[in-house]
Amino acid sequence: MMKIVTLVAGMVVGAQAMAGLMKNQVLVVEGLQRTYDVYVPDRLDDHPHPLVLLLHGHMGDADVMTGENGKAAPYKVWLDIAKREQLIIVIPDGAKGPDGYRGWNDCRADAQTNPSADDMMFLDHLIDTIAGRYAVDRKRLYAHGTSNGGNMVYRLAQERSGRFAALAAVVAAMPKQNRCGEPRYPVSLLIMNGTDDPILPYQGGGVGRRKRDKEARGTALSAQETLQYWLKHNGINSKPVIVDLPDTSKRDGSSIEVRRYSGGKAGSEVVLYEVRGGGHTEPSLSQHYGRLYGFIVGKQNKDMEMAEEVWKFFRQHRLPDSQETAEGQ
Repeated sequence: MMKIVTLVAGMVVGAQAMAGLMKNQVLVVEGLQRTYDVYVPDRLDDHPHPLVLLLHGHMGDADVMTGENGKAAPYKVWLDIAKREQLIIVIPDGAKGPDGYRGWNDCRADAQTNPSADDMMFLDHLIDTIAGRYAVDRKRLYAHGTSNGGNMVYRLAQERSGRFAALAAVVAAMPKQNRCGEPRYPVSLLIMNGTDDPILPYQGGGVGRRKRDKEARGTALSAQETLQYWLKHNGINSKPVIVDLPDTSKRDGSSIEVRRYSGGKAGSEVVLYEVRGGGHTEPSLSQHYGRLYGFIVGKQNKDMEMAEEVWKFFRQHRLPDSQETAEGQ
């Protein structure tokens, strides 16, 4: 029988009294210790609240996502949104892969340096653990991730389509060699990719800057192929509503076109944010990366706040009443 133990570093597990950013929480599943951070707003009431799962990229961790490492962090804005909107934010750490870096066991069959951990089991039990401690609305579960974390979001979309109301994948794409099965339910999805991404090519191909990285990190479809996969799955044949966001930051060398495809099964939709000239990074108005990081990942768009845009998308979606929520598939 599976043994699951939850430990909270330095605290007694007692629900509503705990609030704020709680770091270094521990969940042990089948003997493997996994860590996560959770943010709970002050004075959270007993009514069910949305839960947002944030997934870091390869070589990242929860501190990178929340800015606890002292650096710019576009995902940090989610904590402000959570306080304002009464959301529960969960930021898990990926397991270490063969290269010694943390990441996620996504659907890329040819990604040699992805960890082999059962991340689906971990995330399933993590959500259940938080829902057992706080009032979580299981029809408003969301996931948002960048790069390898975005690729893991696609795995959730494929294998837990019955559990999440909407998902968002940033600078990520569906795998060219996909070892995951087809999703059972329609999926509302936000896709955000840079056309000048030096790590995950907009046109698809090997992932990574260097040749050895591309050989180890697997291959991905193009942003357009990824879009078409989900349009077909959701049964969307309508033409998109296209909007150019105001190019308020003329010096960032990028602009954003938004294409919204609606009318899918069970009210599903797919939205593509094409960051023209953007690199392997998240757009942000307030959290700006330094020049050295920009040299590695490409240009960062500064015309919008990514987290706010994703939340606007998420809050429009909830799981249909007729859809299963427990086993996900």
